[in-house]
Amino acid sequence: MEKDNFLGRWLADDISEEEKKEFENSKDYLAYKDILKSVEKFERPAFDIEKGLENQKEYNKTYKATSKSKVLKPRFWLYTAAAVIVILIGLRTVFFTTTEVYTEMAETKTLTLPDNSLVTLNADSSVEYDKKSFEKNRIIHLKGEAFFDVAKGSSFTVQTKNGDITVLGTEFNVYSRNKLLEVDCFEGKVKVTNSKQAIILTPGKSVRSNIEGVLDSKEIKESKPNWMSGKSTFSQVTLKHLIEELERQYDVQITTNSNVDLNRLFSGFFVHNDLDKALKTCFDPMNIKYILNSPKEISLSNK
Repeated sequence: MEKDNFLGRWLADDISEEEKKEFENSKDYLAYKDILKSVEKFERPAFDIEKGLENQKEYNKTYKATSKSKVLKPRFWLYTAAAVIVILIGLRTVFFTTTEVYTEMAETKTLTLPDNSLVTLNADSSVEYDKKSFEKNRIIHLKGEAFFDVAKGSSFTVQTKNGDITVLGTEFNVYSRNKLLEVDCFEGKVKVTNSKQAIILTPGKSVRSNIEGVLDSKEIKESKPNWMSGKSTFSQVTLKHLIEELERQYDVQITTNSNVDLNRLFSGFFVHNDLDKALKTCFDPMNIKYILNSPKEISLSNK
């Protein structure tokens, strides 16, 4: 992707499909798109291309060799707009205080929030909060999975697309992917609310939404989520869910033959530091054959 005039070419719709897809998947795309809405309110200069060409031809007849004049191209406004966007992005940085922290595949990360609460993100997860107002409202948005060690104080809320978790000062783990929400309480009290119901968890209690979104309770014995110790554990999850977690923890791609039932249920665990051991632990009990086509590509089939 050319950097010198890329924004101008994007505004002019003068980029390839490959460049377009790469840009739309980048973190900057939404910011540029929002700012462009403001740019479009500016009064654009009108260009009569045909008349301009005729005037240029007439001018060329009397053109002097010492002249340094240049012909303005029809897309001049669009390239100028790109420069305006860069300026507006700078203003956006000044006036907006949203902070986003994310992890890549096979990566975990711990961050300290403005109120000294700690958040540990599992692989392929992200949190977002307003650092300017956070200590006042203590609201954070989560995608994926994270363990929270919340400093005591006012109400602390974790918002996910599958439901909200509200606490005062406690330790808890939240998993929110696709339509699944799972919350484990290790200390204090946790209130879990979704569109179906609200449940208060005490230490050693956990809740998980089923396919209809109903929250089912269960007990846990651990003092911290297992993934923080390098192991993922599962109870009655689908093979599809298991495969997605393997892909996150090892940054691999797993494909299945049509004879593999992705709705089969799995209960067990896998470690995060040994791919071959993890594959054996998961698939040998299910009588599924796995082949490492490359260090990053694995295929599954029934034995």
